[in-house]
Amino acid sequence: MKFVLKSILFTDKTKVILDQALYSGTTFLIILIFARTLQTYDFGVFVSIQLYTFLLMSISSAFVVQPMQVLYGTYKENKSYLSATVLMQLGVILITFFAVSFIYILDRYYDFGWSMVLFPAGAYAIATMLFDYVRKRLLVENKMNKLVVIELLVTFSQIAAAAISYFLELSISQVLLLMTLGFLPSIVFFIGYLINSTYIKTESLDFLKTHFKQAQWLAPTAIVQWLTSNFFVATSGLILGVEALGAFRLVQTLFGLINVLLQGIESYVLPQASIRFQQSKQVAYEYLKTLIVKTIFPVVIILLVMFVFADQIILLAGGKAYITYGFVIRWMVILYVIILINYPVRMLIRLHEMNHLFLSGYIISFALSLSTASYLLSNFQLTGAIIGLGLNQLVLFVIWQYSLHKRERSL
Repeated sequence: MKFVLKSILFTDKTKVILDQALYSGTTFLIILIFARTLQTYDFGVFVSIQLYTFLLMSISSAFVVQPMQVLYGTYKENKSYLSATVLMQLGVILITFFAVSFIYILDRYYDFGWSMVLFPAGAYAIATMLFDYVRKRLLVENKMNKLVVIELLVTFSQIAAAAISYFLELSISQVLLLMTLGFLPSIVFFIGYLINSTYIKTESLDFLKTHFKQAQWLAPTAIVQWLTSNFFVATSGLILGVEALGAFRLVQTLFGLINVLLQGIESYVLPQASIRFQQSKQVAYEYLKTLIVKTIFPVVIILLVMFVFADQIILLAGGKAYITYGFVIRWMVILYVIILINYPVRMLIRLHEMNHLFLSGYIISFALSLSTASYLLSNFQLTGAIIGLGLNQLVLFVIWQYSLHKRERSL
């Protein structure tokens, strides 16, 4: 029994799960700490910066990390390949730095009011991208022990930085700089990569061209996915103010557990369904029906609890400043019911490898968001934002279900 337990705890799969749990858990805790630490306006500014940082990280990943995940197997024996990815990531960082500097110069001239927060926000974004590169590279190289150590160090540093800001009255700029320092372990690791890499100019240029070729599709997809998921959130900050955006992001964070559960269900169910699909389409469909009903049940229970105790949950998470936003949790529960209805269809799309429908669906959903956001937000405020996200899910459901039905692959 002791041997079995040890073999489970120390497997690479367990370490990957631990890494993801630490990463998601740290983000969750930091949002909760800052919701109570910062004024509602400053918290809105912080989550806005975090939101756009995730966009930058997605674009950076499309050019460096995602191609690396695919190409590493091909160039595994060539040490200069990973060295080339270090240079690519450094290039992304430099471009980000120059872009922030250019915006700073514009702000000094036109006085947008961003100058005080621009460089701390840029530093935070750069540190986040470095951490993402280090994490994904260690995963690619299968260096799981180092991955867990780095993740633990960053988790401790980030939570310590957030805790310090809890006890001290810091400005948003100081908070961002403190959180940037929280990424110090991964920054040091990246510098180590930079120093110890082997660079071959001609090969590095070839690798760069290969990455750019893959990024031609990956980068637009990443941008469209971000816009589809976050357009209403980002626009709510512009139309309703950063305080409303902060409340919206706080509620989204509370639903993070459900997202993790759904991802876990998909990661488990899809490979099993795929095996059965090779035997019989009908067997695979029956398996999906049975297992999804069983695994979705706990999610439904969680949603029901969140709907009933919405006011108490938002008070516990954000304090009295957010007590009036309990209705956002209830509307989000309704949104997640629509997502659950759409979930089996999404799984079938992946099972049948009709992945092109994701991009086309996201583009149509974004077009719908673009045309309805102003009306919905102006007339229904945050409720309108969630209605818009629900409409996006319904559009995706119709597109995917129609495509499956057309090819006689519907449940």
